[in-house]
Amino acid sequence: MPIDTLNWRAVGSVLLAFSLSFVNLAGALLAIGALGGLEPWSDRQFVGLFGFGELSIGIAYTVAPNIWRLPVAEANMSERTTIKLAASTLLIPHWIAAAKLLSGVLMLTYAAAKGLGPASVGLPLAVAFLSGGFLALCLIAARLGVAHPDLDVFFIVVKRPAHKDQDLPGLSFSGVLMQALSNLGVFPTVALTSPAIFYRPEIGPSPAFLLVTGLAFAFFAALAWLCWRGRITWRAPREQQREAERSSPQRPEGLRPAPVHPAASLRLFPKSVLRLPPPQPDSVIRSPFADYNSRPTTPAT
Repeated sequence: MPIDTLNWRAVGSVLLAFSLSFVNLAGALLAIGALGGLEPWSDRQFVGLFGFGELSIGIAYTVAPNIWRLPVAEANMSERTTIKLAASTLLIPHWIAAAKLLSGVLMLTYAAAKGLGPASVGLPLAVAFLSGGFLALCLIAARLGVAHPDLDVFFIVVKRPAHKDQDLPGLSFSGVLMQALSNLGVFPTVALTSPAIFYRPEIGPSPAFLLVTGLAFAFFAALAWLCWRGRITWRAPREQQREAERSSPQRPEGLRPAPVHPAASLRLFPKSVLRLPPPQPDSVIRSPFADYNSRPTTPAT
């Protein structure tokens, strides 16, 4: 699909998300410094660990908003529709998360200034374990929200003087909790562990780190499967699919299809749709002056 114009609003959103990752990094450094300092972690080591979390969570964020919305979909659906964990709605991508992913790659690159070693080979595996474990936790929380939307889902109405009330999209408390967990998870890691779990001294997860994250991923993935057992399918019910598509991120306006020639647009429809009514016989379509014109003229005397 050719690019016709550049959507600066979409570019601005990506740049904002990219900048917020570094703002969060600066805020985390200040918060940990105020609570007692990074010791025994160095600044570079903390940046690498933070970037590892940004990369892993950024991958998960490409589909995690679809999970967080499942309780809201349950609240909006009619009683005859059962919410399913369907690939057709779960795999709708949210590409703005790529900015978080890219910022994590840059932070890891900065932290890897001392070079890579044999332990660095386990880094992609650790990213997969953390990203998959976080998605599994989101699935478990979403299943609880689907079971009790009256306790999990809330709607916000913005009221302003001289303005019409504005209804904001529904939010899931479990989804908000998962987002907070993804942003705060680095603090207990730094407080309770040493740099040896992630540096040897070059960047690379230790075997103990891989073992713990791998077992946690397997446990939460199995629990998520048990929670959604019987509701896992490829295609969502029609009502759920429509609701997911309405709330999905819109395609950037800058990615517009090329103009279609009017003659070519006729090929988009079957001939039966464009069938014209047969012409009416001349006896049906009569002029109001037909009888008058058909009268014989009387010669003047």
